[in-house]
Amino acid sequence: MLFTSSWFVDLILLFVTVAFLVYKYLTRNFDYWKKKGIIYLKPIPFFGNAYDICTFKCNMGPWFKTIYDSVNEPFFGIFILDRPYLVVKSPELIKQMLVNDFNTFSRRVAITPTHNTIVSNMMFFQESVGWRKIRPKMSPTFTSGKLKGMSEIITNIALDMNKYIKNHLGQLDAKEVCAKYSTDVIAGCAFGIRARSFENENADFRKIGKEMFDFSWRNAFCQSLYFLGHPAVNILRLNFFSSWSVKFVVSAFWDTIKLREESEANGQDLIDVVMSMRKNKKLCQELNFEGDKVAAQAVQFFAAGFETTSTTMAFMLYQLCLHPEIQDRLRQEVIDSIKTNNGITYEGIAKMKYLDMCVLGKQIQ
Repeated sequence: MLFTSSWFVDLILLFVTVAFLVYKYLTRNFDYWKKKGIIYLKPIPFFGNAYDICTFKCNMGPWFKTIYDSVNEPFFGIFILDRPYLVVKSPELIKQMLVNDFNTFSRRVAITPTHNTIVSNMMFFQESVGWRKIRPKMSPTFTSGKLKGMSEIITNIALDMNKYIKNHLGQLDAKEVCAKYSTDVIAGCAFGIRARSFENENADFRKIGKEMFDFSWRNAFCQSLYFLGHPAVNILRLNFFSSWSVKFVVSAFWDTIKLREESEANGQDLIDVVMSMRKNKKLCQELNFEGDKVAAQAVQFFAAGFETTSTTMAFMLYQLCLHPEIQDRLRQEVIDSIKTNNGITYEGIAKMKYLDMCVLGKQIQ
């Protein structure tokens, strides 16, 4: 007996007490914006204003659009779980924060994990100080010279895609075709590896792409907490990507590094940039550029390049189907470029202004 003569009553009292304490803890910040005199959306206990995200009723894009449109003010407050966030709508205020006051507002919302040295060294999850050090060193990956060197790889993969489509006439999953293409391009341009996603439905790199980005309860839960910047990431030691998918990419990266060093070949790709950085002793000491910090750039390259590219391509193809007049105009520009340049060339693609407008328009959308 704890409080009464009945164990049953004691259990009920204990349960109610614990539930009340948990409730008070999870709602402890819900008066944050009220104290500061800022308009805010009324939160729901345990979820804040992120109920639809937490219950997977919608993804982050539509959810944030709904939040953004719900208040007609220059800025307002919301709550994601138990944490307060400020939503800024005023273009003038946004410019002030991102330009004049950038040093104060440079920190990303996404959390940097303390338990995962690969993810914590990816530029996307780094704090501003670390990001500023590593970003300029990785920029040579995307110089015009490097891109020209990669153009032959990309063109050959495009030919593989063309052959695949011809062999699968009829209904095609555009997203899957674009995912295969992006996978092969990233594998070829970053690792110098032929992934052969169009030839093999069970290609290793394609399986890794699915593991990293296809919907699963693990991905939805862990990646949402990362993007929301919640401390539960470090408390529960959650990983943004599954351990085996990261191990595969890291292993492929180091294997390619080893082969390049033994053959002294020049690949005009990410591996080439990383190898040049590793040869610079002063740079390596300054950035502590070794081990997981090096491998993290490979994971970053694959993760950042694969999903964004394949999704943009898929939506663009969908829009071209909805607007055949745009499709015809774009197709004619491509045909004219091929005739003028005797094939698909880097210079020819750079001059295709309508293609650039279509891709840029889809990115903005």
